Amino acid sequence: MTMKRRRLLAAMASAGALLPLIGVGTGRAAAAGKPVEAHIALRSPWMANQVAVTSDGTLFLGLPRYAKDKASPALAKREADGTLRPFPGNDWNDWAPGKDGAERFVYLNSVHVFGDDTIWCVDQGALSAGVFGPDLAVPQPGAQKIVQLDPSGKVLRILRFDETILPAGGQMNDLRLHGDLLYIADSGLGGIIVHDLATGKSLRRLSGAKVTMADPDAQIPAVLAHVKGDATFHPPNSDLIELTADGRWLYWASPTGPLWRVRTEALRDVSLSEEALAEHVQNMGAMPFSGGSAMDDLGNFYFCETTTNRLEVRSPEGKTVTLLEDERLVRPDGGFIKGRTLYVPVKVPLADTRDGAAPTFAIYSIALPDAVDGVRLGSQIRT
Repeated sequence: MTMKRRRLLAAMASAGALLPLIGVGTGRAAAAGKPVEAHIALRSPWMANQVAVTSDGTLFLGLPRYAKDKASPALAKREADGTLRPFPGNDWNDWAPGKDGAERFVYLNSVHVFGDDTIWCVDQGALSAGVFGPDLAVPQPGAQKIVQLDPSGKVLRILRFDETILPAGGQMNDLRLHGDLLYIADSGLGGIIVHDLATGKSLRRLSGAKVTMADPDAQIPAVLAHVKGDATFHPPNSDLIELTADGRWLYWASPTGPLWRVRTEALRDVSLSEEALAEHVQNMGAMPFSGGSAMDDLGNFYFCETTTNRLEVRSPEGKTVTLLEDERLVRPDGGFIKGRTLYVPVKVPLADTRDGAAPTFAIYSIALPDAVDGVRLGSQIRT
């Protein structure tokens, strides 16, 4: 073991990183019958905005660099003994200003696991100008990328797009996969990228269209007014993204709403002009200001609400119900459904009464009931 690795593990242990699985906590819900409860599935010394779980229960955390004075890896894996360790190793979590970001994680904004249990990471390749300064807010060549890994840590694929697909100012946010078709939200300029893994061909659709832009008149929650240094918070454009289990409908939204959807067949139809494609897009209604989402195999869209301490569900028919309201759900972010359990990370540290303990961040697990207020809930999408 190298001295560098010894120092890293020692720092992690002192920060409370090597913590076992914990299952405590309470909550309440609007569901009839047995109450829906949120339990702490894991405590992390680093703030997570994404969680993903493989079929054997291996959990991964996406850890964006939000704070200048708090070191953090970009991606972590929960080992079999319950400890959290940077993943995959080598130099991937060793990026720092001045280092090449082409084969290191700079700023992971999304981590997701699909049916083959590989881990997909969206690296925006640049940091927040409000925290780190404008010189680090523009991705260096090759730094903005998508990385696919297997659970052992082997890098299977790195995807980068040229300026025709991801122009300057574009910022990949999150992605969903069905078969060989990858759908990526651009929250910088607004737009949807479609990439065919089999052919290597890519499309950029709805770029800068009204349906992919944040609502300029939306009221921004006060809790977000200064979350990125002293800069005023500007909501991202097309951000939340979900894909139905059959791959036929793509949903997306800015945190401001509304929620939109379109048939993927139309999205991929190059004979449709941008104006004609926009006519195929359906407005699914206003939504609560949300930082993250999930979708089950029945097509229910789960909102992780930023300020209300709620998780809401919207059925494909448009009915909205409250799955859970819990005061601990402060700024929940990207959710993940494993089996019939919803995992949600929260970006505000837990109160901890242990003397000298470093702050920890909770990842909550919520067992999904069969139904909530007449809306039947599904299971994990496995594609």
